[in-house]
Amino acid sequence: MDSGLITRSTRRLLKPGYLAVKRMFFRSWFAGLKRELPLYGRVLVVAPHPDDEALGLGGTILRFLDGGTDVHILFMTQGEASHDDLDKAAVSRSRTRISDEVLACMGIDATRVTRWSLPDGAIPRRGASGFEEAAGRLGEVLETVRPEALFVTHPMETWPYDHVASFEIAEAALNEYSGSCDFYGYVVWLWYSLPMRMIFSINRAATYTLPVGTRRERKEVLVRHYLEPLAPNGKPWSGVLPKAMLKALEYPCEVLTRLA
Repeated sequence: MDSGLITRSTRRLLKPGYLAVKRMFFRSWFAGLKRELPLYGRVLVVAPHPDDEALGLGGTILRFLDGGTDVHILFMTQGEASHDDLDKAAVSRSRTRISDEVLACMGIDATRVTRWSLPDGAIPRRGASGFEEAAGRLGEVLETVRPEALFVTHPMETWPYDHVASFEIAEAALNEYSGSCDFYGYVVWLWYSLPMRMIFSINRAATYTLPVGTRRERKEVLVRHYLEPLAPNGKPWSGVLPKAMLKALEYPCEVLTRLA
């Protein structure tokens, strides 16, 4: 029998246990960190895909809204690549419609939402064609919105690459911003994608674990609204997320790091 096949088979058997141990290790490592952000007057949240804002930052966004913060959302893509076997335009329309419903449920007016059409799965990375243009466009959004804080997917999310690309674009845009703005990276996939040994590369002193608290049920409704509607192929419009990643979302806090 091919030893490579044995190795792959063994890895498949070990992976659920490894992910469970990693999740517990991450939770232990994140315990006891700062638990409250300033209540900003105006914030901009950058989401690579329609659902990232609710999965990674839904409770914090609800807290801001409850406190009177003017919350703006920018979606980099329309999430059209979540299904290879479906028409991309149909996927885009459905994911945008669902996202509109989620934001309306949050209480975010459509005038506070910006939707781009960067290629899902291929948002340009630093140095790639289209990167400078995207950073310039985000710079224009910053100058228009004038946020006191900018939130984007965490730079240590080693995958999906759209999350890293979104951070790089946001960082480049913020470097040219004429105003003063705090900068945060929020966690969506880090629980699943980051190798355990790399957690020590995160600046723990600048990292927050923000309790979702009484807003937990409201966040769960938002997440279900994204993950439960099914496409014609019987799978969620947002795609099939790994069980280990969904398990991490049960953590009653949201994790983010202040980057600047």
